[in-house]
Amino acid sequence: MTRPRQCWFCAGDTTATRHDRIVGLHRDVEAGPTWYLGVRTTWQSISVRVPRCERCHVGHTIAQSMLAVSIAAPIAYAASGELDTLLGILPSASAGKVRSAIWAVVACLPALVWIATRQAWLPWRRLAPRPLRHARRHPAVQRLREDGWHYRPGPFPHWRNEKDPDLDHLSGPSARPRRILGRITGLLGLASFVMAVVLYLRDSELAALFLVIAFGLFFLSSKIDPEV
Repeated sequence: MTRPRQCWFCAGDTTATRHDRIVGLHRDVEAGPTWYLGVRTTWQSISVRVPRCERCHVGHTIAQSMLAVSIAAPIAYAASGELDTLLGILPSASAGKVRSAIWAVVACLPALVWIATRQAWLPWRRLAPRPLRHARRHPAVQRLREDGWHYRPGPFPHWRNEKDPDLDHLSGPSARPRRILGRITGLLGLASFVMAVVLYLRDSELAALFLVIAFGLFFLSSKIDPEV
């Protein structure tokens, strides 16, 4: 029988380790040239499992999703041309400006909801009482910090290697093409998602198609990029 542990974010009991927050740290970064005029970077990496319950895991996922939507909504609003209409750059009747103002309020709502979530103003029981960054205050993480370890599993730009990294990492050239292709695929997925929001605002039937394409590209990016 698994022994209950205390969730670091809400002090509740948890047994499943799949909800733990993995905090990666690194140190002893060394970079040197290679024979093909490239740079190979090595470092030591270690990870700490911070206990987290299912409720806090879901709450952090909701908060991160709100942040992504709060960023994408204003971008989609500007890309749809409504911002130009509101500012008077594009000629429009008074009714068009009123519509643009209403859509501006709608585009700002996700950001307001995210701020309310971060400040714990929403009485929603599914939200985590403490933000995700609270994991860095865990005693095990603080002890490693005192020993010279730095946040992130690796140095920039290799700071997202694995969720549960090994003790030693080597950023060889073999992973570089996959890393670049994965990042490009992720950016195309983000662009498709923004395009889906724009088409939805314009009542286009292609919005659903671009939304499916976006999720497909995000899935491919997670499989291609070795650092995801």
